[in-house]
Amino acid sequence: MTAPLLWQTAPHAGYFINSVGTSNDGRTVVAGTFFHSYSGERRAGANSNNGTFGIYSLDPDTGTTLWSNTFTGFEGVYWATVSNDASHAASCGWYSSTPTYSGFIAAFDAATGASALDYYKTPSRVNQVALNADGSVLAAGGDQLYLFFRSGTQFTTTPSTLGVASGDSVISIGISADGQWVAAGTYEGVVLLAKTVDGVPVSSNKWTPTNASTVHSVAMAANGQGFAVGMTNGEFVYFDCASFIAAGASAAPAWTQLLAGASSVYGVAIASDASFVSAVGNIGSTGGTVAVFDNSGSAATLRWQQSLTANPNSTSIDSEGLFVAVADGHPDGTPGHFTLFNAASSAQIWSCTTGNMSWPIQLAGNAMACVAGSDDGNVYYFSPLRVLA
Repeated sequence: MTAPLLWQTAPHAGYFINSVGTSNDGRTVVAGTFFHSYSGERRAGANSNNGTFGIYSLDPDTGTTLWSNTFTGFEGVYWATVSNDASHAASCGWYSSTPTYSGFIAAFDAATGASALDYYKTPSRVNQVALNADGSVLAAGGDQLYLFFRSGTQFTTTPSTLGVASGDSVISIGISADGQWVAAGTYEGVVLLAKTVDGVPVSSNKWTPTNASTVHSVAMAANGQGFAVGMTNGEFVYFDCASFIAAGASAAPAWTQLLAGASSVYGVAIASDASFVSAVGNIGSTGGTVAVFDNSGSAATLRWQQSLTANPNSTSIDSEGLFVAVADGHPDGTPGHFTLFNAASSAQIWSCTTGNMSWPIQLAGNAMACVAGSDDGNVYYFSPLRVLA
């Protein structure tokens, strides 16, 4: 069927949309603007990766900008998110380049855009930021794992941290709804898990795979039971949170699964109760696949697998487990797609073609909206969805 596209809008023409976020009810939408010259592309009137970038809050009915917070810097926002309760938003990315390289982490009141954490600077790019359900705990990954706790309207300006090896960096993170569990994966393939109280780790553990493999994505179940990790070697793995912490030096995945035909797993998502996992991976230089696996806790069982028309970049599951969404496209300058599947049957419900490769996609928790972004510069808002299940 035709994709139920309510609107599409470009917050800043010429920039890419590297990340989007939506609240549980789909009524609060944020997106971050970003630019990197992959193969000589240049924005109109610009000849470098420097520019004015930011996070934008968009009206769910019209796509018009409700508020924005921008800065003049380098490459811009790598990730933007909003808490499930729509109270707070956050962003991260590159802030400046040579001669003083710095990344940033920032947070905002999601209704007004007022600052709740004013561009905390880091030594290098910050790749991802996550908020728990009520926006009281903020986690971010870059040269280390950063954890901030909110007291009143402001986040603490001195974070708790978990370090990684010199030269390594945190690529992806996941956080439980209550903020107690924070998982992270690194470029060198290390998986970290922290159990926290008010944003302060009280215990932690790590696992390093025997075969070197970068972590592409991490997804934490909302209930904190476990989390999934996608790897560059075509595997994705699942960890039980409590067991992972208790195992100490013998920590290992509860199960490891190969995604059939895929050379790498670029995205994973997990149901809110950890009952199933979706994974997307590359097949060759132009194709892809998406699969759903039921999770018994100790093993994964294939529910279904479908082909994709381009290399996939991310996947999402709503909190009710009705849908699986996928964003794809590669290389830059070629069309991308947003596709929605029935999570139970694998039936493709709709697909939308975009003007360029597309990275982020997120389903609202209540399964009433889908927000996505593309290198064509547009944020896309699809609604309603629940009736399609």
